[in-house]
Amino acid sequence: MKQLKLLTAAPLLAAIALTGCARNPVTGASDVAIISEKGEIEQGRKAHEQIKRAFGVYEDQALQDYVNELGQRLARVSHRPDLEWHFTVTDQDRINAFALPGGYIYIERGIMAYINSEAELASILGHEIGHVTARHSVRQQSQGLATGILATAAAIFTQNRALADLANIGGTALMRGYGREMELEADRLGAQYMSKIGYDPQAVIKMLGVLKNQELFELDRAKAEGRDPQIYHGVFSTHPSADQRLQQAVAVAGSPFIKEGENRGLVGHDEYLNRIDGLPFGTSRAQGIIRENRFYHADMNLTMAFPKDWVVLNQPTRILAHTRAKDALIQFVADKVEEKQTPKEFLEKQLRGRSLHSGESIEWNGMQGYTVVTKGGSPLDGGSGPVRYTALYRGTTVYVISAASRSSQNGLPMHDRIFLSTAQTLRELKPSELPLAEPYRLRMLKATNKTRMADLAKESPLPKYAEAQLRLINDMYPKREPKAGETVKIVE
Repeated sequence: MKQLKLLTAAPLLAAIALTGCARNPVTGASDVAIISEKGEIEQGRKAHEQIKRAFGVYEDQALQDYVNELGQRLARVSHRPDLEWHFTVTDQDRINAFALPGGYIYIERGIMAYINSEAELASILGHEIGHVTARHSVRQQSQGLATGILATAAAIFTQNRALADLANIGGTALMRGYGREMELEADRLGAQYMSKIGYDPQAVIKMLGVLKNQELFELDRAKAEGRDPQIYHGVFSTHPSADQRLQQAVAVAGSPFIKEGENRGLVGHDEYLNRIDGLPFGTSRAQGIIRENRFYHADMNLTMAFPKDWVVLNQPTRILAHTRAKDALIQFVADKVEEKQTPKEFLEKQLRGRSLHSGESIEWNGMQGYTVVTKGGSPLDGGSGPVRYTALYRGTTVYVISAASRSSQNGLPMHDRIFLSTAQTLRELKPSELPLAEPYRLRMLKATNKTRMADLAKESPLPKYAEAQLRLINDMYPKREPKAGETVKIVE
């Protein structure tokens, strides 16, 4: 969760200026009633600032420069070389990459652990460039289908702007993609662009195969853990290596740039792995770390424990925890105290217009606070149930813990005792806990003829599915073993 910072809602698209028609840079055909290029660029520019605040920028300038340099090379040979292109590695551990209108491309740190070569990185960046050059988001907006692409902030427990967040910005459309036809077109365009600068276009199929394996694993894992899966696009019902339309699209895109008898192009396996040596695996220090349902944040010097066996999600602007049955949930966010007001005054202002009861001033772990219950507002029962709010002050920061159950008793959420006891665990870190606030990191290992993935998994700190995860990030899923001399990613 990026510095636990609570972001206020702000519409990304106050208005959409439509033109009568514009020429598509890829097809040359006229698209009717779409946004002008100037409007498209302005959309991307405004959204870019909110994306950076909500998702965070990964603080490794060398890696940012590496990705940007490759992205700019691809963009220069694209159908829109004159756009001002921007490439950003966000500090999120999701398996995702996405594009905004006007030349803004994002690759999330999490997907970079699954990439195994420069050619595969080029396939991801080229794919997202293809979405922009073909104006996919603009075409969807003109059809009224892209309301999620530049999503505005959504309130979780209250209509008050100060308790809204941007956790789901672009979530649906940016994670699921644009549909099979547009995704295939983006794959074809990406293969064409990477071929032009000398990379093997078959890396498109190889990279999508890695992601398909991760998708299959993630679907099973998410079901077992009682949470929603995180998958990249997922538009291929079969494995990409068996998809004839994808095979044909990539072959046609690459063929004009590959002379007969030539190698297909650059791969850059070790070159890429050297660049990501030390990359956090999972959440980063800036986001905070969750270990066995306890949250640790070294930079903010705090920790908080969530109920055992609950699902705990470290999202960009909040911690969200819920029971496996999803009949109770807790949200933890932070904000700055901008006025000289007590915790009681803070909550009463944020919850203005709600009927409040059971209010009480508190002091927990050296923090002054206030806790109160609203008579309605629960997101679990259509808004009729109560919500427990707790605000705790530490310096100029206020931590807000809001919680609700599907059912209630005596005007209180059914899980109210659990909610209060959870809030009471918020405290400063002990010196002995500081190592727990450091992330896992990728390291590179030269395999020998005795290296086996099962042995590497036994030495890994990953608490669950260690062998499967190591196989997935090394493209050795489900059974391949490394060859002697091969560079292998491990997690330390």
